[in-house]
Amino acid sequence: MKRSIVLQSELLCDKKIVSEGKKYSSGSVAKSAAIIMVAGLLSKLLGFLRELLIGTKFGATNITDAYLVSLTVPTVIFATVAGALATTFIPVYSKIAAKKGEQKAIYFTQNLFNVVLVISLVISIGGAIFARPLVKLVAMGFEGNTLEMAVNFTRITMFICISLGLTNILTGFLQSHQQFAIPATVNIIFNVIVIGSLILNSVFGIWGLVVASVLGFTAQIFIQLPSAMKNGFRFGGKPDFFDKDLIRMGTLVIPVVIGTGVSTINTLVDRMMASFLAEGSISALNFANRLNFFALGLFISPITTVIYPTLSKFSAEKDVNTFKNTLNRVTGIVIAVIMPVMTGAIILRVPIIRFLFERGAFDQRATYMTATALLFYSIGMVGIGIREVLNRGFYSLQDTKTPMINGAIAMIINIILNLILVRFMGIGGLALSTSISAIICTVMLFYSLRKKIGPLGGKKIIETLFKSGLACLIIGVVVHFTYNYMSTIFGTEGIIYQALDLAVAVLVGALIYIITCVLFKVNEVFWMANLLRKKISKRIAI
Repeated sequence: MKRSIVLQSELLCDKKIVSEGKKYSSGSVAKSAAIIMVAGLLSKLLGFLRELLIGTKFGATNITDAYLVSLTVPTVIFATVAGALATTFIPVYSKIAAKKGEQKAIYFTQNLFNVVLVISLVISIGGAIFARPLVKLVAMGFEGNTLEMAVNFTRITMFICISLGLTNILTGFLQSHQQFAIPATVNIIFNVIVIGSLILNSVFGIWGLVVASVLGFTAQIFIQLPSAMKNGFRFGGKPDFFDKDLIRMGTLVIPVVIGTGVSTINTLVDRMMASFLAEGSISALNFANRLNFFALGLFISPITTVIYPTLSKFSAEKDVNTFKNTLNRVTGIVIAVIMPVMTGAIILRVPIIRFLFERGAFDQRATYMTATALLFYSIGMVGIGIREVLNRGFYSLQDTKTPMINGAIAMIINIILNLILVRFMGIGGLALSTSISAIICTVMLFYSLRKKIGPLGGKKIIETLFKSGLACLIIGVVVHFTYNYMSTIFGTEGIIYQALDLAVAVLVGALIYIITCVLFKVNEVFWMANLLRKKISKRIAI
């Protein structure tokens, strides 16, 4: 009886979510969301291909380490600020347009463009001049030829700062005019240019990759300019550093920079510590981290993208109960989806890395280094996925301060754990520190959100976690023995046999996971299956 009441309440919640979605959605919004999601997926696939080619051409070597550090320097200096510009630009632009008119808003954009151009140019030239101390700061363990390469590369990559700043302004401007398609393609353009240089690696070598990276970022400006100019943007005028609207935007940028900069600083610290380890450690961390976040982005980004507007609507309407029910449901879905992905990454880490990267300069040593990092990064997958959902919950409540504070605390924990664990575990300790700090951050966010809006149904979330964990324990054993059995039949030599071994193991694991979820009554799986069934039925009917 109790279970029936729970299921009825969940069904009512689902109906309300659907009805609210119909109330607030439109064809144009759905189309824009679809374009963004498709472009995002294509960008991730191309980005993964880019990393695969880098691994194939240069492996986990000091050359790759030097290249990655040369990108880290301008990224740490300016990328976080540039991203914050896009985040804060839209509300400021909208307010100016509403109060002072569209022309004033366009003037504000032109002035901001000029100011950022001047500041980023000064930073780029300064960074090129002081490339050596900057590289020594980021990669303290570099010396000899590796240090010299990183310094020379950085003198070129520092000019990425200009592109980062101007691209984000144009992105914010276009999105303010409901233009989403072009901004969604900028990362695709970058990846295509870099991949082209890697295909022609025999001609251009590592310097071709460095120059292509700068050209790729620069192309992001020019791909957006025609659309921006169609919507009124123009060049010209002198930069006014004391414009009131510019100063007001500056005060908004600071907390966003602090909040979004945590991840960048964590990456910087990890690479700094890895520079003291064996050659190729930075590259191995990078490849494993890319693979980890590729999986997370593929499964989590669509969920958070779709649910964020819904949570915002419930928050604006002060519908706390439905807000909490929706948040609980989505958290359960994240657990049910990411747990098997995490299990597969842990159990099949070596064959996955071997299949994807082990060719050319990427040797067996690089495979095992990267697989070690992937193992410990994967432990934090569920925590990171839930953290993204909870962050959207806070943002929908118009609270950006709490995620910022919790993120800063997690960053400090990560640094402390790095210093401790790297001594005992090497590259694995750096990855494990990231996972532990992400899990702690998620727990803190749960506690903070509970204080803000009341009980969140933690028992149900723990129940889902326990059931999914038990199911994953079973599939972990099954996948392990299935892969070993397949590899004894077909072997592990040759990409076709490697793909076949992995495919069979993954398919068997997925089937066992579905069966165990049915037996353990993991309701989130039923909910997703029912949703898919309805969508398929609707398409067939059309």
